[in-house]
Amino acid sequence: MTDEWVEAGWPPVFPPLLSGQEVGQGDDPTVTAARSMVDGGDPGLVAYAEPGDRLRFAIALAPEVPLDRAVQMAHTLMVAIGDSIGALAPPEVAVEYRWPTTILVNGAAAGRVRLAASHRDAALEPDWLVVGLDLRLEDDGSAEPGDRPGETTLYEEGSGPIAVSRLLESMSRHFLTWLRRWEEDGFRPIHDAWRARAEPGMMVGDAVFVGLDEDGRALLKDAVGTRADSLANHLEDLTL
Repeated sequence: MTDEWVEAGWPPVFPPLLSGQEVGQGDDPTVTAARSMVDGGDPGLVAYAEPGDRLRFAIALAPEVPLDRAVQMAHTLMVAIGDSIGALAPPEVAVEYRWPTTILVNGAAAGRVRLAASHRDAALEPDWLVVGLDLRLEDDGSAEPGDRPGETTLYEEGSGPIAVSRLLESMSRHFLTWLRRWEEDGFRPIHDAWRARAEPGMMVGDAVFVGLDEDGRALLKDAVGTRADSLANHLEDLTL
């Protein structure tokens, strides 16, 4: 980590309803958050890694809706990430989304939102759901220039020296704001905000991204026809 990212306000301070737990750089915040729920912990835990060349955190949730709706929390976090970077970085740092959960900065992949749940049955309410972020802040020095075409880091794209604690705090606040909107107004506001930052001309494999349906499924058109792809199809398998 370069001097620009040295922390002055560590550890981060989270808004009410959220509590923080730091993990080491060798540990996985998504696994930590999921394990906390399996062990009977309370939702609202934010597990986060200590400052490094990546921003990694995960939020533990206890949805009271079927999994097919609960996965809308990934859209919600992506919108929160876009708002947060938009508020903290210069205007020339543009954030876009690529299906299913890739975060683009100035058109190149800088990270991804992660999603895991207690089961994969889209029609049933999960016992827990974890949504998180793995975002590259700066080059870790493990690759030569040009070895990772189509990839970038937030720092390389001119974000400036934003402290990791500020990013964490800002993203968590924006996430809670959008979560409240989801609870009060449904998915539509998040749908519209996600769609506004969708990658132009997006291709998903051999299919053209047409849009999102009213529940957040991607509408993908290929030579066979148009199909809907739910984020429930993109859950991670965690070893807990």
